Amino acid sequence: MNIEFTSRHFTAPDNLKNYAINEVQKITKLYNRAIQCQIILMHENGEYTTELNLSIPNRKLNVKESTDNITKSIDLAVSKMITRIKKVKGKQINHH
Repeated sequence: MNIEFTSRHFTAPDNLKNYAINEVQKITKLYNRAIQCQIILMHENGEYTTELNLSIPNRKLNVKESTDNITKSIDLAVSKMITRIKKVKGKQINHH
């Protein structure tokens, strides 16, 4: 899976970037057909927002989470994306 990383309104240190990428790679273990994932970290009004845009065959999945803690927002966004993928996988299995 190709992973793109962007930070807006702040400069993300390498350890944060690596943390986000490692968390997103958990998605690949669950769903190996993922093509690309965009990780967008934003810092606005004292809140950290993590946005994940995942491309899978024939679909794009998007999640967004905001908290006052950047790693918490990454964890919540990845968790939400994993839930979303499980639903998609469930539907694919039922249609075949």
